[in-house]
Amino acid sequence: MKFASIDIGSNAVRLLFCNVMEDKGRAVFKKTELIRIPLRLGEDAFLRKRITKQKADRLVTTMKAFKHLISVHDVVDYRACATAALRTATNSEEIIKRIRREANLPVSIIDGKTEANIIYANHAEENLEHDASYMYIDIGGGSTEITLITNGKCVASKSFNIGTIL
Repeated sequence: MKFASIDIGSNAVRLLFCNVMEDKGRAVFKKTELIRIPLRLGEDAFLRKRITKQKADRLVTTMKAFKHLISVHDVVDYRACATAALRTATNSEEIIKRIRREANLPVSIIDGKTEANIIYANHAEENLEHDASYMYIDIGGGSTEITLITNGKCVASKSFNIGTIL
């Protein structure tokens, strides 16, 4: 089965396609394609506190293209999330409504905690020694998520409003 996810970030908008198969009763994920469009929404959101019409237009166009790609890839399900730039922009709700209307694509603006949980859900801990502790750090354009992993389990995670742009 093929799934897709869209990440509307502060630096870029990314579309990931992933095949999910079963192997010995366990789900196995295989990335098949990643498309990245560098829109730099954070430049507007963090400096002007709103997304300009030009960048909003480019975002909507990108989302229309992504919706078409999701359709031709015949995915069984997808999720679209927006992070720090749209969390910050005062006009994010109108942009989200416009994407839903023009691209027929629902987008959720997620908080930092949810973002940290999604990042942890990438199963990076499966490649770590289970009797040790690790700090997993994801530095984005507008936020940084830090996750503490001990004995193969997430024991704490936190999102900070600081990134490569902000």
